[in-house]
Amino acid sequence: MQIRPGHIFAALVLLLLLSSCHRGARRIPRSKMVDIYGEMFLQDEAVRANPEIRKEADTMLVYEGIFEKYGYNTDDYLYSVEYYLRDPDRMAKIMNEVNLRMRNAAREMVPEVELYDWQQEMMKLYEKPEENRFPLVSSPSDISRVVRDTAGSPYFLRILPPGETE
Repeated sequence: MQIRPGHIFAALVLLLLLSSCHRGARRIPRSKMVDIYGEMFLQDEAVRANPEIRKEADTMLVYEGIFEKYGYNTDDYLYSVEYYLRDPDRMAKIMNEVNLRMRNAAREMVPEVELYDWQQEMMKLYEKPEENRFPLVSSPSDISRVVRDTAGSPYFLRILPPGETE
């Protein structure tokens, strides 16, 4: 039997099909690694904050959902970590970018956290008995005074702190 070009072509196609069925670990691109690490750090904090989950959490199983979200699996992640650790500078760049993103996200959250804290303080205030909710003031003059500004016009008012004169 002679080997014809058609046989070689068929053998190559069969070889490609067989090799595509068994997918090896893939390297996750740097930008995706930054996204994944960011979510992993947040997941760590969520696990750390919840004692019930902390007892049951197996580290890699906790992260599996994150990997799947980006279209990867644990093998891909481990392969990628090994790849990036071969060049410490490259891994340091990834971690620095994750750090920068997390800091920026934290800065954006400050107003929301302050509002939440204020709301919590208000809730605590209203849980107190009515007589303890607000500080007692002996007279309105202890707080401030409203005075007319610029030639006595009623439309321009100024609030003076206690003790300050015009």
